[in-house]
Amino acid sequence: MTLEILWGRLADITARSGMKCGRSDKCNAECCRPSVIGGEPGVTQPEIEWINRFLAKDRGFRFYEAGGEFCKFLGKDGKCRIYAVRPIDCRVHFCKDDSLASQSNREVVDLVGDYHSRHEAEFLATELIDAIKFSGEP
Repeated sequence: MTLEILWGRLADITARSGMKCGRSDKCNAECCRPSVIGGEPGVTQPEIEWINRFLAKDRGFRFYEAGGEFCKFLGKDGKCRIYAVRPIDCRVHFCKDDSLASQSNREVVDLVGDYHSRHEAEFLATELIDAIKFSGEP
């Protein structure tokens, strides 16, 4: 299974299950603040390559537009500026109620687990997103 196929299947599961941000204020991007949630998304080498290709098309991309305490890809408007190529960790996180905890979905867990087991070397080399210097990043 390729990363693109995984992304498609995750989108199908999300649509079919009705998974969405459970916060009463809709999505306020609080989960895009690694220091607030106590962690940050990991990225694999294939995800890094996708993100870098995406960034290469936008020569004027500005990192940390929303501020240094937020994810480097979050825009001032509170939206992910690399949404089309966002990492798996971001694709599977939907805040549960008004907490920052993620909703659980067995089908998502199984699908991602299967993908990672088929791509074990990539998965084991996962790095935190802030540890990576992406194309065009100062």
